[in-house]
Amino acid sequence: MREWRLTKSKEYKLFTTTKSGDNTGERGTFFEPTLPSTPFVKAKLIKANLSCLDFNAFLGKGDFDYPMVPSRSGVAYISEPYDSNLEQGRKVFLSPYEQDGKGNIKIRSYNANGYLGDYVYVPTDSVYPIPEGVSDNSVLFVEDIAMAINVLSKLKIQKGEYIILHGASYQNIIIAQVAIYYQAIAIIVDTSDKRLETATNLGIYYTINADEYKEREKIIEITSGKMADKAICHLDIDTNIDRLIKLIKNGGKIALYGYDITCNNIRTDITPAFNNNLEIIGVNNGIDYIHSAINMLANNIVKTDGLIDSTAPFLNIMEIMKASVGKTNYNKIAITFE
Repeated sequence: MREWRLTKSKEYKLFTTTKSGDNTGERGTFFEPTLPSTPFVKAKLIKANLSCLDFNAFLGKGDFDYPMVPSRSGVAYISEPYDSNLEQGRKVFLSPYEQDGKGNIKIRSYNANGYLGDYVYVPTDSVYPIPEGVSDNSVLFVEDIAMAINVLSKLKIQKGEYIILHGASYQNIIIAQVAIYYQAIAIIVDTSDKRLETATNLGIYYTINADEYKEREKIIEITSGKMADKAICHLDIDTNIDRLIKLIKNGGKIALYGYDITCNNIRTDITPAFNNNLEIIGVNNGIDYIHSAINMLANNIVKTDGLIDSTAPFLNIMEIMKASVGKTNYNKIAITFE
């Protein structure tokens, strides 16, 4: 077993259960695996996600306890099922959420260790079987779909409502697809033709390039003057809530969501929201909708083609981190394992 640990800001160390070093010839620091206190399985990683939390932890931006193992979720095969009902070799999704038995949720790569290791021991409550035919890449988006369902559920989306999303991030594109499935009308605003083209290719009919159009005028045109009923702000890529508030009708709702739960960059004047009787909702997980998200993938309701920006081998973690410094990750970054 090998795993990367972020021992402090900008410092990764490879840990291994083989005292003489790993099979690539790179010597790691020896460790004894910690077994979960509840029923668990041993899983062999296929691919894992890196999130904005992992990049912030690398840069030391936030309240992180080092050392820590990054990567909040992943797709794996069952290596040792032990006393679980899962068969050896079954493909599974490894959830980012870990419950402590008291109703509290721990999030991997923040206040619980993540999945940046070739093998991991995982509580069975965090392991979800994947149906045949769902690709490894698609499984990496299970949490994102679950988050989308939760956001739209909290907003109480209704058929025919107009929903505006700022930024053609992979997460916003997924939310838009789920909203369309619920028969709402999704509108994505961005300044990149390339990102908007990806959204269009995945079924989002209404897109606006904010560099080419005055977005308020375009929203008035699309909604026949009614403005948007709801708005969704992905805080990991855009904290300018003021712009969204101006596009929502009186009495509407706005959802703020994201994975960077440190939320250090939110600055806004809520006076317009107060004056327009807007309801503001915060969402930071999708724990109750993992099964629903997997079903959506299995039934091709949500498509993820083109939403992974790059993949890199497990041993190249430092190169990935350094290359991502200063960038806004609109698409997903994945780690592959041998």
